[in-house]
Amino acid sequence: MKRFFKIFKVAFRSINKNRTRSLLTMLGIIIGVGAVIMTISAGEGATLQVQNQISGLGTNLLMIQTKTEHKAGINVRMGRPIDKKDLDILQKNAVWMPKISPLVAIGAQAIGPNGYKSTTVYGVSFDYFFITSRAIELGEFFTEDDVKTAKKYCVIGATIREELFPGQDPIGRQIRIDKVPFTVVGLLTKEGSGGMGQDMDDIIVAPYTTIQNRLYGHQRGYNLIMASALSEDHIADAEIEAIELLRESHKINPDDEDDFDITTQIELQEITGNITGILTILLGAVASISLIVGGIGIMNIMLVSVTERTREIGTRLAIGARESDILSQFLIEAVVLSLVGGTIGVVFGFIGNQIIYKATGFFIPTAGYSILIGFGFSALVGVAFGYFPARKAAKLNPIDALRYE
Repeated sequence: MKRFFKIFKVAFRSINKNRTRSLLTMLGIIIGVGAVIMTISAGEGATLQVQNQISGLGTNLLMIQTKTEHKAGINVRMGRPIDKKDLDILQKNAVWMPKISPLVAIGAQAIGPNGYKSTTVYGVSFDYFFITSRAIELGEFFTEDDVKTAKKYCVIGATIREELFPGQDPIGRQIRIDKVPFTVVGLLTKEGSGGMGQDMDDIIVAPYTTIQNRLYGHQRGYNLIMASALSEDHIADAEIEAIELLRESHKINPDDEDDFDITTQIELQEITGNITGILTILLGAVASISLIVGGIGIMNIMLVSVTERTREIGTRLAIGARESDILSQFLIEAVVLSLVGGTIGVVFGFIGNQIIYKATGFFIPTAGYSILIGFGFSALVGVAFGYFPARKAAKLNPIDALRYE
């Protein structure tokens, strides 16, 4: 133990002797560890935000849409469109789905008294607001009677209000959507950015009957049908019920596959979790390249150090130092450089996360395992890239080393 302590002391003395060079050597490790922590934490933050957005819809959501396949770069419909017949059979017969709403989405230009805005208009029923848990800040939702009579009413998001009615009360005012006048009856509570960066407040919601009759060219199909299961415990029952009712509506033979897809809240969370998880791994892998570059820098400096200290090594070997002592000394130097750089890199990564949060408002939790990965990888880099220079130093011939000029 005493001999090992002396080796540590010599290694630290050598690092302290060349402080500037040691700091520059550690710079690659510092940046690498910081980048790994920040990228992994950013991936965790994105995953958390996506999951929160999905959870905001409740844990009992089902989305029903026509089955499609990706062919020649485009999505090709594989079955009959989801339409009013499907909606009617679900509304009349579903037991496990008390809230059901069709959704018709169309890109349009909204024009107000103070400007215009390209946005997405959603045609829905009254149940949509309960299914998605969207709250109202001003005014009120349009009613089911408004949907039945295809009233030209709409509810807008905060972004639309800021663009078309800055600093004004929009309730009762009119906007034109592709030349069709709509009366604003409600303002949705502000939600901010979604999990994928989309603006959740850049939205106009109107009765789906009005959208189909006035803007959608009397299109009978829907983009999808949204439904809310009776409870989270009955989401599987609701899915089975929807499959049975839709197979009956589409007159699908028992041996044939469904021509529609049903995605539940749980499946949606799993899919988005897998996507963001893969992105996090890829980003972390890219960031870890800088750690490898930092390791190469350590190896390069250690090789230079071996060359500079050849006579010192020869002297130590001549007075009784063993090869293992020399190997341990240089390996410890490399590992210390790497670990100190890793420690500073952890602090750098944590501070970087806070700076991003303050600048953008995007919450990035510093994942504990990202610190372990960054710090552990830095130690591994120190050992891996420090071993070759250390072994070269240990294998020097004492006589040749003493003669070295």
